[in-house]
Amino acid sequence: MNSPQVSRRVVLKGLGATVALPWLESLGVADERPARTGPPKRFAFLFFGDGIHPAEWWSRGDGAAMELGPAFASLARVKDKVNFIHGLRHPSHVCDGHAKGAAGILSGIHPSNGREIRAAASLDQVLARRIGDATALPSLVLACERPVSGFHESGYSMMYASHVSWSSPVTPVPAELYPSLAFDSLFESRGSRTQASVLDHVREQLRDVSRNVSGADRARIDEYANSIREVEGRLARLQGNGDAGPSAAIRSQRPANGLPTMLNVHAHLMCDIIALAFQTDRTRIATMLLTNNLSGQVYPFLGLRDDHHSFSHSCHGREFASITRFWVEQYAYLLGRLAATQEGNGTVLDNCCIMLANEQWTFHNAEKVPLLVGGGLGGAYQTGRTLDFARSRNRKFSSLLMTMAGRMGLRLDRFGDSAEQLDI
Repeated sequence: MNSPQVSRRVVLKGLGATVALPWLESLGVADERPARTGPPKRFAFLFFGDGIHPAEWWSRGDGAAMELGPAFASLARVKDKVNFIHGLRHPSHVCDGHAKGAAGILSGIHPSNGREIRAAASLDQVLARRIGDATALPSLVLACERPVSGFHESGYSMMYASHVSWSSPVTPVPAELYPSLAFDSLFESRGSRTQASVLDHVREQLRDVSRNVSGADRARIDEYANSIREVEGRLARLQGNGDAGPSAAIRSQRPANGLPTMLNVHAHLMCDIIALAFQTDRTRIATMLLTNNLSGQVYPFLGLRDDHHSFSHSCHGREFASITRFWVEQYAYLLGRLAATQEGNGTVLDNCCIMLANEQWTFHNAEKVPLLVGGGLGGAYQTGRTLDFARSRNRKFSSLLMTMAGRMGLRLDRFGDSAEQLDI
């Protein structure tokens, strides 16, 4: 707390819980150096596999006049905060099948075939090593689908299909699958054992802070507290405690019965946890694997009976179109949460780079990367644009990752298959 970088934030501790409050404008002004008065920059990467429905994945124009394809209907309200990027490519053949795309997309490499695991450190972990010591958690790695083991018939390890985040060429970062455990790690909470809201542990401190800040900051604290209680309530209902109220116990039985049975509930909770993590600066780096490659995710709430991968081989059909729209909707939900939270002169979303990407265009076809980039990293680049690189000299997705690293303050001479940044 002695660093000027965090002097506008307040960390409350009590009874085994740590609650970091949002960026408070009325605190810490005197001891901050001008170069560091702005909110921090944050990076998140969301991945879903097996391609998209191509006919609906399009955008045209910029600004208020931008037209969006049906896949992007849920982004209409925040389209001015999103860049719709078309035409970038992976390294040659990195995603010409289902078994290796997840491991290659955020590292820009072609994983090794055979028994020897050989990928590369992913951008989120490269950034975490550079800026992760500024926050309580160097990075947050989440997943909505269990990893799979063994080897694909093509000879590639299924580890490549189940992990986006890699700390080294041979080490995928274990992803947290259970929303309740991700919530506890975020708040260093033992609430599951003390049967109380994390806010109950710091109630008096919270009141003291609220009495000594501006009205605008008080509203931010109230909004944040309501968000925490709302997420706690939904987690409690997963435990079968639906009548217990929003600040009720999140029981010690988890993770045995703490995993949502419905994918839409699971995805929303994980997005809420990323939003809370960024809002309080508990971490500035997050990744979330929404589906594996060769995904077995099912969508009964969409009226679909088969699994994700099976539908991907009919990628031009209406069923897969609804799956593509669903995952964009989860992304839009996260952007909406971040855009609704004020921070400094803008919103939390304004200070983020939030990517949504898929490793394939259609099944077994990686001609271009389906890609959305939300937020502007505190003004590091313009948003609300359609950017098409299909005819550009440099179409490397790795070049864009290098650019984002540079805008986050980490200059890379090379990343993946690229040695130059992309001009955006």
